[in-house]
Amino acid sequence: MSYSPTGARMVLMPQGAGASWVQVPTDSRARAPSVGSQSPKSAKRVQWSDDAQNGNGRGPERVPEILTRESLKTMRPMSVEEAIEEAGVGATQWKLLIICGLTFCSDAAEVTFLSYVTEVLKCDWGLTSNQESMITSAVFGGMLLGSPIWGWISDHWGRRSAFLWSSLIITTFGFATALCQGFYSLIVMRTVVGVGVAGLPVGFDILAEALPSSSRGAFLLYIEYFWTMGSIYVNITAWAMLEQTGWQVFTAMAAIPTLVASIAGYLMLPESPRWLVDMDRVEEAAVIVQKWAKDNKRDVKSLNLTKVATHTENVSVLDLCRRSALRWKTFAHGIVWFCFGVCYYGVVMLLPRIFQHHTDTTAVSGGPETCDLHFDNKDLLISSTCEIVGVAIAIAMIDKPGRVTTQGIFYGLTGVCCFLLGFRNIGVTFLTVVASLGRLGAMAASCATWVHCPELFPTTVRGEAHSLMNLMSKLGGFLAPYVISDLFTQIQCGIIMAVISFAGMFFACTLPETAGEELSAVSEVPETEYTESDLDSLSGFSED
Repeated sequence: MSYSPTGARMVLMPQGAGASWVQVPTDSRARAPSVGSQSPKSAKRVQWSDDAQNGNGRGPERVPEILTRESLKTMRPMSVEEAIEEAGVGATQWKLLIICGLTFCSDAAEVTFLSYVTEVLKCDWGLTSNQESMITSAVFGGMLLGSPIWGWISDHWGRRSAFLWSSLIITTFGFATALCQGFYSLIVMRTVVGVGVAGLPVGFDILAEALPSSSRGAFLLYIEYFWTMGSIYVNITAWAMLEQTGWQVFTAMAAIPTLVASIAGYLMLPESPRWLVDMDRVEEAAVIVQKWAKDNKRDVKSLNLTKVATHTENVSVLDLCRRSALRWKTFAHGIVWFCFGVCYYGVVMLLPRIFQHHTDTTAVSGGPETCDLHFDNKDLLISSTCEIVGVAIAIAMIDKPGRVTTQGIFYGLTGVCCFLLGFRNIGVTFLTVVASLGRLGAMAASCATWVHCPELFPTTVRGEAHSLMNLMSKLGGFLAPYVISDLFTQIQCGIIMAVISFAGMFFACTLPETAGEELSAVSEVPETEYTESDLDSLSGFSED
């Protein structure tokens, strides 16, 4: 062993006829050579025996075993973040995208589906305006009940278990809804469906935790296309089947995407390696990452996974409010999600109310009053399709200028459009344009909000934190039917949603930017620096 002029210790590692040097700095502020940043306290050390090299009588003097930089890399511990980075993005992530994306279809399908069915049942069952709002709010009430449940299951039992059970509930009770014969049975079924839909963030977190930081922002947003696909799917199904076959068949068709997701998830969905590492099940995590690398045609040479320096073991869901580093994130981000819930769901539910033709007729011989209901499906489909453009714009902006700027711009745009939607007398053509821009803005803003969420909270409470945020959006969605009901005029509806959207813009701009950050980098515990004692332990050859 020798020393460089700069004071950094040098280790000679002969290789064949030549030799290579690995420089290990002794400066306490320097970093040990590694692909990613990690604490040596959580690592297995590679040590050279000072006794053997100094020939002090306790062992024969010998030349160190042949090592190269590549073999040293293989021996060192690797964080799960580094392992996922090396496994790359490929077939694995696309498979997860499809499985988890189909559950996103279910949420959009439920909201869009209800905007049609409540209008139909208003005629068929003679529902009052209050009962109409109750049907829609029942789903969001179920989501309020289910959100903390799925968050807890996700963090304590695993992402896979939460995903499969929530998908099963949506599928089962989604089909059961089509068998309902009365108002109260419909309320019960939609409430239970809402409990299942509350597990939606689990699929998003599964995909987020399977992506390296270099690709996470843009790739995650591909899942938002499934949300738009769900909305378009319901609009097309309504156009093709609702008036011809009735609302029961239409209801069953709305549950098809989640049925496919449930079957595919059971057969192909793995557990999250990040969660497994946090649960100290590193061997299982290593097997999964190795399979991912094989499927992606990448070579991961090290499977010695370890927790990174920024890992926080003692964070609980209560720390989201107790710890200063997490408190404002929880509060401000929760407000953003609430505003997103009111504005997005409000716009979606408001459009069928605007683009419909409702004609009351009286049956012959003084019979009961009936109604002939038709929707402007073309205008509704145009506004839904504009969400695709919103996702594309969000993908282009999510990494640069970033999550915060994207939310600020598009929540502001949504606020302007919500205000204009209050003026129904400005003409159908102009309303179609405004509605399209409103859904575009709401989709782009919510895309950035979804991506921002898992990056703000540690892995140990990510599921519960995301479920809490989703609960806030569903609380907004729960109130949305009342905001756009007959309790307010259309202009009042527009003003209320505009104010709420501008509030979302403000609070989003107070949050930290996370573009390019590792998921583990948001922990409150700062990254452990290398100390001289830590680096000294790297000077021997035996493993610690």
